[in-house]
Amino acid sequence: MLQFLRSDNMTDQGPLDLMETEEHEHGSEIPLPGVSKGDFSKRRVAPQINVHSVQFCPTGQSWCAATTEGLLIYSLDNTLTFDPVDLDTDITPLTMRAALASESYLKALVIALRLNTSDLVVEVLEQVPEDRIHYVVGALPLHHLTSLLKFLVDQLGASRHLHFYMLWISSILTTHGPALKKTSSQIMSTLNGIVSALTAQTRTLSSLCDSNQYFMDVILTLGKVKSSHTLPSDIDVF
Repeated sequence: MLQFLRSDNMTDQGPLDLMETEEHEHGSEIPLPGVSKGDFSKRRVAPQINVHSVQFCPTGQSWCAATTEGLLIYSLDNTLTFDPVDLDTDITPLTMRAALASESYLKALVIALRLNTSDLVVEVLEQVPEDRIHYVVGALPLHHLTSLLKFLVDQLGASRHLHFYMLWISSILTTHGPALKKTSSQIMSTLNGIVSALTAQTRTLSSLCDSNQYFMDVILTLGKVKSSHTLPSDIDVF
């Protein structure tokens, strides 16, 4: 069979049509002689990670390392979570408490939300006076609303300050309702969490109120019997 060579395919090593090639992810490459699979001429080197500082917790339960890959935290406590948002050198618990001491509640809340630690957020929320909640919520940046609602949902089922946290949720839904409606698909799980937490609290309080009502009826009845000085012999007054 005759082969017709094209002049534009000629190279210093010969015609391209007669060269053995192997397709790889990044194009056509010529393998080493005698190599049927892969190219053993390449060398793969794992990236180097530099560690700038290592600090250990005084309790010995956790330690952290500042590396070129970021801040790495290792802990024996499975409940410990540290997922800061827009972390900066000025975003620390000390600056948060300093803002609280100066009654800069909005600044303290934003710092706590950026640190994204539940204990710090609760510490700020429970120090905000009730008459300042509406103003803090009105000035809060919109991109912090979702994370704040998640913290509030967790506290609805865990905290005894039910009315206080309901004031926060009511203020958020009233003030930022139109903005939240636009992103309702993204926060639907959070809204369902609010409904579930309130339903559970309603059931608990309903059974407790019913029990207290029956108990008060017994006390009032016994009080009326005692005032009439005609106690039946089968009634034991406590």
